[in-house]
Amino acid sequence: MVRKNSNLKDLYSFIEDFVGPSGKEVFKLLAHSPKELLDDDIVKKTGLDEQEVRRILYELHNIGLVTYKKLRNPEDSRYIYYWRVDASRLNHVLLQRKKAVLNKLKERLKFEEENTFFKCPIDGVRLTYDEALENDFKCPRCGGELEMDDNTEIKEKLRKIIKELEEEVEREEKLIGGS
Repeated sequence: MVRKNSNLKDLYSFIEDFVGPSGKEVFKLLAHSPKELLDDDIVKKTGLDEQEVRRILYELHNIGLVTYKKLRNPEDSRYIYYWRVDASRLNHVLLQRKKAVLNKLKERLKFEEENTFFKCPIDGVRLTYDEALENDFKCPRCGGELEMDDNTEIKEKLRKIIKELEEEVEREEKLIGGS
């Protein structure tokens, strides 16, 4: 399924953030199942509402983590769906999510580098120079005087996280052949 050195905890956390706690439960059930499961089986095993299970399955499918096989039920000719984890796509999906996070972090660093900030010492409101100017360098919440905010520490933390994530992405691209 997932590479042995991949962190399943990160995968489950991503699923929970994206689809919710029930999504994590459905994914775990599919991941540990030795065979494909009907949505009815998933409903029975999780105790979740049928519509909720179908919503979760479609969301997991849309992000590329599960796939299905569609067959006609011989009894009533309606379609039935057999669901399973799409193991071949898991690492690619996670890599793409990491790249998206990396891009957001780079955007944030650029924003921090290109702006001067002011902060309220009373309630911590943080504004860019332009926002502070619009408010006459007064806090929009409490009316207190804004003070210049040194964002050196924020920029250093962002650079460190970006560097670590870039290295992680590079290692994973080599392991799974890029994307």
